[in-house]
Amino acid sequence: MALSAGTVLPEEEIRIVDTRDEPIQGAMMVVGFPTHGLVGSVAASYLVHALDMTSVAYLTSDQFPPTVIMEEGVVSAPVRFYVSKLVCGVDRSCEQLLVALSDIQPPPETLPELSRRLLDWAERRGVQLIVVVEGQPVDEAVQGDARVVAMANRAAAPLLGKYHFEPANGVITGFAGGLLLAAIGRQIPVLCLVAQAHKDFPDARAAAKVIESINPLVPLLLLDTKPLREKAEEIEAEVRHNLKQQEKATPGLRPPDTSGPGEMYR
Repeated sequence: MALSAGTVLPEEEIRIVDTRDEPIQGAMMVVGFPTHGLVGSVAASYLVHALDMTSVAYLTSDQFPPTVIMEEGVVSAPVRFYVSKLVCGVDRSCEQLLVALSDIQPPPETLPELSRRLLDWAERRGVQLIVVVEGQPVDEAVQGDARVVAMANRAAAPLLGKYHFEPANGVITGFAGGLLLAAIGRQIPVLCLVAQAHKDFPDARAAAKVIESINPLVPLLLLDTKPLREKAEEIEAEVRHNLKQQEKATPGLRPPDTSGPGEMYR
């Protein structure tokens, strides 16, 4: 392909920078971005803190809003990758969890390239399964546990029956849609779990239900959601506050789309 002078290569637009040489061969990656009900963000953030994960990489782009995340005065990129300690069972089988956590909504025009970069990085690092978490907005608070449905690329399709996930029908857009679209034809399995979540506020209970749905995929890891359910209101308030601060700092930032990723419960 011929490039004109001044052309910006995709590699220069979106990059994943490794910060630690941690082994993640064979890990399962959970991806949580701030979409409907902030289910992905809450679930990913909880896993990072509950499992005391270590930061291993970050994603950067000049097209992202100029935002950094501060923890105890130290700044980090808004899209970060964390890895759990390697957990081994008595049969010497080991399991490890990798989490991609975003505190921003990437501009829609970056989603196709972002998805490809994320998949390229995961394949290069030997990730064995990607699970992206999404929310399906509902008008009223869900009574009881949120309903969770699943969709997958062909490489991950056998997992739907093996783990008794309820298959989804319909259309999905946004980040999850872009990632699944980029995964068509790839060998790396990509599974998307979608939980019903309230459209107007962060839904920690829906995030807890998604984590419980993930648990059978990594049985050697203890993914205890009891603290998450008990502190749901506190976590929801904190995430809501952070999002408002981000909106004040970047007035042009697109608010969460409450129209939903499409009808998936037919």
